[in-house]
Amino acid sequence: GGTKGKGSAGKGSAGKGKGKAHSTEVTAPWIKQSAPGWVSTGKGKKGGKSSGKGGKGGKGKGKFRGAAPLNSQFWVKKAESENRSELPGTFTGTVSNYNFKFGWGFILPDDPKSLPKQAKAKLAEARDEAAAAGKDVGDENLIYFRKPDVDKELFPLQKETAVSFSVYVDDKGTGACNIAGM
Repeated sequence: GGTKGKGSAGKGSAGKGKGKAHSTEVTAPWIKQSAPGWVSTGKGKKGGKSSGKGGKGGKGKGKFRGAAPLNSQFWVKKAESENRSELPGTFTGTVSNYNFKFGWGFILPDDPKSLPKQAKAKLAEARDEAAAAGKDVGDENLIYFRKPDVDKELFPLQKETAVSFSVYVDDKGTGACNIAGM
């Protein structure tokens, strides 16, 4: 009986031994496969997604929305590049409309006939060009103005605000400047 016990124990240990050897064989390839797989998946998923999101997120945030600030060099350069020359006289009118986002608008003079000849000629020229381009002209006496040409005390600028202003002519036509409240 004792021999049989030894024999079965031997067989058992051999079985266990085989089991261990077998599991070691399985473990080794699993480690080899897993390491490269783990590294590449990590790079692909993490790196790809985060850089993608970062790229998309960063683009829209840098854009400046609205008109340039009043003290910006942008306005100085713009005025210089258009050969602006101010005409004599001060006039009165009302703000017809003001585009806050882009920083420009129009003033309707109280007495368009009182404007200097040069200014009236440029207004007529601009009206004819707009009509030729198929645009809706609206009131031909509307005078264009920009944000920096308005006294900062008037902001936020409302429609129908009574103002006094000077007039200038440049390469693009007639404009209002030195705009102040009444």
